[in-house]
Amino acid sequence: MRTLRFLWPAKAPLDSPDEVFLAPDQARHGVLVLRLEPGAAVEAVSVAGLAPAVVTTAETGRGGRPRLGLRLTGSWTSFQPASGARLAMALIQSQRFDWVVEKSVELGAATLIPLITERVKAGDGRPGEAKRERWLRLAEEARKQCGRPDPLVIMPPITLPQAATLPGPSFFLSPTAGADEILSPEPGSPLLVIGPEGGFSLAEEAILKAAGFKPRSLGPLTLRAETAALAALARLL
Repeated sequence: MRTLRFLWPAKAPLDSPDEVFLAPDQARHGVLVLRLEPGAAVEAVSVAGLAPAVVTTAETGRGGRPRLGLRLTGSWTSFQPASGARLAMALIQSQRFDWVVEKSVELGAATLIPLITERVKAGDGRPGEAKRERWLRLAEEARKQCGRPDPLVIMPPITLPQAATLPGPSFFLSPTAGADEILSPEPGSPLLVIGPEGGFSLAEEAILKAAGFKPRSLGPLTLRAETAALAALARLL
């Protein structure tokens, strides 16, 4: 049975012996959806890693607001931090981009950069604040689920020429990359740039190459943009 995990509040001391109350969204999930009861064993997730904890309060308080309290029952255990890989991903259909956000957290990307390119559809190209808040919420839920201590950094959207100025080592997926240019693991903090459905235009590829980005391939099959992003991340890591 999978251990339930909850994000330890950033303002709460990591060595607190007392009951700590969780954020409203986690309280709602734990009390109303999971129907946890006091005494239930769970895990806390923080920048320090994982720690065993027990539910101390699980109730619906005044105004119908759920309250979920935890108390640590053991020490924090650190583990391998996320890779420094950065993914600059073209803005694609909303649900598919949401999937990229979630899986980037699970695969260990350090930074996700939404990218505006020529072939990004008009409805996807200028995400508002509500959409960015949704990405952050999805990333936090994914972080809690997989037990990752550090958050995925999600940058504001930028254009391809702006992405071309970011420091390397830098790569981009290209259907014209040769058989000897298959993407492979890269140490440090590599930057991987991936276009939308249809890929980059010739002019955009020229911009990337002029900035020193190396074209790379995932093989002979044509993948959807979101599948290519995650397959590429997996290879980089």
